[in-house]
Amino acid sequence: MKNIIIALVIAAGFMIACDRIEGPYIIPSEVEEVTVEFPPLDPSSVFRKLLIEEYTGHYCPNCPDGHEELDRLHGIFQDTLVIVGIHAGALAAPQATDANFAYDFRTDVGNELRSFFNIDGIPVAIINRKKDIISPARWQSKLAAEDRTPKAAIQLVNQYANNTLKVNAKVTMLQDYSQPLRLSFLLVEDNIIKPQLKHSETILDYTHKHVLRAGLNGTFGDMLTGDGILQKDSAYTYGRSITFAGHDWNPDNCSVVAILYYKDKLKGEVLQVEQLPVK
Repeated sequence: MKNIIIALVIAAGFMIACDRIEGPYIIPSEVEEVTVEFPPLDPSSVFRKLLIEEYTGHYCPNCPDGHEELDRLHGIFQDTLVIVGIHAGALAAPQATDANFAYDFRTDVGNELRSFFNIDGIPVAIINRKKDIISPARWQSKLAAEDRTPKAAIQLVNQYANNTLKVNAKVTMLQDYSQPLRLSFLLVEDNIIKPQLKHSETILDYTHKHVLRAGLNGTFGDMLTGDGILQKDSAYTYGRSITFAGHDWNPDNCSVVAILYYKDKLKGEVLQVEQLPVK
């Protein structure tokens, strides 16, 4: 039997009056029909979460300082902060001269995001997919300054069976938004035990968290309508699958990050982000 887990950005309540599925749609060939039931949505209980995407590497001596800062910030913001660790660049690559660092954390999605945002030195982060490339000392102040007014809600239902994960999402717009929006699904994994360089020390049993493993719908996700414009008080469903076969991902440690955002190098914005364990 499939394990079905449901995540809400809200507490259970009444259905919104205009909870309808709108079109027209862009339907890429890989998109799957959504047949699961989503719980009722109480718009008054929705809160806007924050996304921080940290660029890091296992051969980066200062990157553990960034990891520690993320742990501290998660203690402050709790489940309103969603973290994705993107291993990309030369310091994330397997090291030919050091057998301890033969593992490859890099992904095609991470490499393309690094190029899109012109990431150079690490550790740095992008918050809510805005242009600013931010060093760890400024992460807390930037997060605290973000607008927390909810503009959309994301509900997720994950189904996992036979090494295959299907992610079902329902996006409900709570405010008008004039820019085209995309929905991106990222797979992340916690508790990966692999070496990490920390200053001048090699830690062989380092615990890597929030590690980006794959994108379920490419690097930048899909638009849910033909022009990407989502209407206030309307709901949109979307489903995608990914196989774990042939990968060393542990589904017990993996989760899905769903990002609803406006893609733009200069004025990008995340309207909502949600995270849900695979199992």
